[in-house]
Amino acid sequence: MKHFFVLLLIIFSVQTSKAQWMNENLEGKWIGTIDFELYPDLVFVNIDSVIKVKLFYHQEETEKVENYKETSDSLTFQIDTPSMAATYKGEIINDSTIMGKLEVGFKTIDCNLIRIAAINIDDMGSLLGYFSFEDGRVIQIEPFYIDGTTHPLRILDYYNGKQRILYPTYKDKNKVTFAAGPKMATSYPTDFTITLFRNDAGEALRLQYDSFVEGTSLKEGKRLQELANTKEIIVKNDDVQIEGTLTYPNIDTNNHPLVIFVPGAGPQFRGNLFDEYIRTLPYYGVATYVYDKRGCGLSTGDRKSANFDDFASDLEAVIKKLKKAKHIDENRIGIVGFDQAGYVMPLALQERDDIQFIVNLSGAVTPFADQELQALQKRLTADQFTNEDIELTLKYQKLFMKFLEDDQKTPELMEVYNKIILTPMIEYITTLDQQEYIDWWKRYYKFDAKASWEKINCPVLSIYGEKDNLLDPQSNLDRIETFNNHSLFTTKVLEKSNHLLLIGGKRGDVQLTEIEGYHPFLFKTLNEWIGEKMGMLK
Repeated sequence: MKHFFVLLLIIFSVQTSKAQWMNENLEGKWIGTIDFELYPDLVFVNIDSVIKVKLFYHQEETEKVENYKETSDSLTFQIDTPSMAATYKGEIINDSTIMGKLEVGFKTIDCNLIRIAAINIDDMGSLLGYFSFEDGRVIQIEPFYIDGTTHPLRILDYYNGKQRILYPTYKDKNKVTFAAGPKMATSYPTDFTITLFRNDAGEALRLQYDSFVEGTSLKEGKRLQELANTKEIIVKNDDVQIEGTLTYPNIDTNNHPLVIFVPGAGPQFRGNLFDEYIRTLPYYGVATYVYDKRGCGLSTGDRKSANFDDFASDLEAVIKKLKKAKHIDENRIGIVGFDQAGYVMPLALQERDDIQFIVNLSGAVTPFADQELQALQKRLTADQFTNEDIELTLKYQKLFMKFLEDDQKTPELMEVYNKIILTPMIEYITTLDQQEYIDWWKRYYKFDAKASWEKINCPVLSIYGEKDNLLDPQSNLDRIETFNNHSLFTTKVLEKSNHLLLIGGKRGDVQLTEIEGYHPFLFKTLNEWIGEKMGMLK
């Protein structure tokens, strides 16, 4: 997700000797989207004594705009740089909306702007946390950083999966309103609004959720009681120390069922995107334990030198420790894992009969080498390489696998290698001079977890995204059918969802201007399946 936190900006400025704005109501901060290909871009416009425009993803800079014109109901200006020549034309609809278009070459791209209201830290603080509404939905609202000039919030609606950025659009003494657009960071048109109502003393009373798409107005949003009963638990596994957080439900009982979350590939730690899959479970009576992967966060050890057996050993140590934790029912423990956990969980659980269930989210069950070949092909396809380029890169990958076996740089390997190092595909492969990565490949390339999965004797729920650009769902479903215990597996493929089980985006990344949210049935499926296996639902 390398684009996710990158902030690239354009600053356009224009100075005049007279008043800058004929329409004083335009002063302030505005936000919109420009639908560039491959990735649509966020645009921030600050209207003050100068015009300042910032783009989130694109890398362009110019000192001023040209031919700036404004009337009472329109504004235009031109951008002219070595890599971009564009004209912006906007129609001022009212003091909160500008309907505009950006003309770039022969293309005309929509660029509509909404005004951002000025709010303070108290406005934001009253909205943070978990809230429930009269239709049973639960939402989570938390701070979200984009560029420092605006103060948006992030909302996750566990009822319908929507994950959006809330922009403040209105404020008075008794209420403040935030609006969300049709995609994660897109501001226009409005999909739904969240309004915080206050009494005359400034105390928060309730939230109101107005959905323009659903046609509903939920007026009695109440803050859920904080999950105050949490405990930091350290698990020792030989010379490695795993640190995690055990979160209890707000229920007075000595026998809480427990779900342990197993992290995926890369530097995974508590509080990142992926443990959202289980964050609401304590509100339904299930305790959760989320831990920092070895070598990540506060956990010790070396992630890069570890193999799947090492990560499985960490999970085994965690289970052993948590079975003895206070107020945990040792007979009701389930495991939920994401991505690389599909290789780790079966290794850790193949000899155990004390686990109630496994949930495998976007976790490959195909051999590691096959999975990596699939991922390479899917990434190249998503990034619009030609068939010839893709075939060349896949040929190199297969020859590279043979090289890992015998360390022989054959003439055929070198011929393909010398072709590929002169192309953009070099960014997608491990080159023959990258010894650290070659060593990493040698630890994993022969790995296959099938034998371990076939020793599992508890129910398994495997969920994949139809539009996953890192693995092929059908290949994994077909592989599961070959398992001698395949009757224990329940499999689901969520339509339009990517590797993160999010809808939207051309890759497995979180592109802010493309993501709509999680599949609408994801959390319902997870919570109900877990509740059933824990004996909490019939």
